[in-house]
Amino acid sequence: MQSRSFLLFCSLVLAACSQALPPSATLGAGAIGPNGPSALYHGCSVFTPNDDYSAVVTHAPTDPKSSTYIASVIEAGDRAGFFASTGVEQVNLADDSTPKLKVHAKVDYHPFPVPYPWQADFFIEPLADHHAMVVQDQACHLYEAYGASYLSGTLSAFSGANWDLRKRLVPLPPGHPSAMASGLPLFAGIVRWEDYQAHCICHALDWSAIAHTVSHYGFVRPASDTDRLTFYGSSSYELPYGARLRLKASFKTAGWGPQATMVANAMKHYGVYLADTGSDVNGLYFANANDGTDPWDASDLSVLSTIHLGDFEVLKLSRIQYVSGQ
Repeated sequence: MQSRSFLLFCSLVLAACSQALPPSATLGAGAIGPNGPSALYHGCSVFTPNDDYSAVVTHAPTDPKSSTYIASVIEAGDRAGFFASTGVEQVNLADDSTPKLKVHAKVDYHPFPVPYPWQADFFIEPLADHHAMVVQDQACHLYEAYGASYLSGTLSAFSGANWDLRKRLVPLPPGHPSAMASGLPLFAGIVRWEDYQAHCICHALDWSAIAHTVSHYGFVRPASDTDRLTFYGSSSYELPYGARLRLKASFKTAGWGPQATMVANAMKHYGVYLADTGSDVNGLYFANANDGTDPWDASDLSVLSTIHLGDFEVLKLSRIQYVSGQ
């Protein structure tokens, strides 16, 4: 019979290892390579392994001005904790039999060059952004829209984009938004219920910062645009859209529930993209289950409010580009 001291030693070793390994290794998603697995959704890869969203950034270099960028955002007014936005987003699944509709552009400067698979019962976010996401799971193609509406057989939207999920993420041309102001894909950075069921949020998250606290006109790839909101701070270090931040490895999550722990682990291993802005919270997007139900535990996820911008570091930025209007 093993001694109690030996069993205690083993449990301590296992606990230490679980803190050091990526979430997929500790939560049963199988072996993880040096670049991490590619996230999957209904048999479709979510872009390619080590792509912009799936690359593990645990040891990626920080920007030399990381602390200055963080201080600039905080000074501009972003002092809130993070918030899990649940119950209002849902991914619509289409297949080869789903009819495709020409999307009526609500403004002439954001045209929709391809028709979208759509049917009358598809979900549109009920809040002000009116996001719509469709994954055609046979072609593995993603379609997104902002300001979407469907009335009398006509699908309309303000802006949007589409991507082939089987290929590397192709950034949009400069000055083009997607379903978000940054031009990044909402679907790739949303926390999907399927991620949690697979025991691994194996991708970066999209972060919606507080309005007026990030760059007025600047973005870095893979972003392509900004929302052009005036920056409220006095610092010249406006954090650009597309910046990727990483939750510090030293941030403690002991005693957290499984859902919040998995989100924090994703922030540490894959990071968060500055993808959009909201009102007065640092929002993270969560998707409903495919049956339309909201399975997330609000009590579990509420602890994310203890994470603040000061707990992050900015990863090395590529060349900052600017949209017209500066």
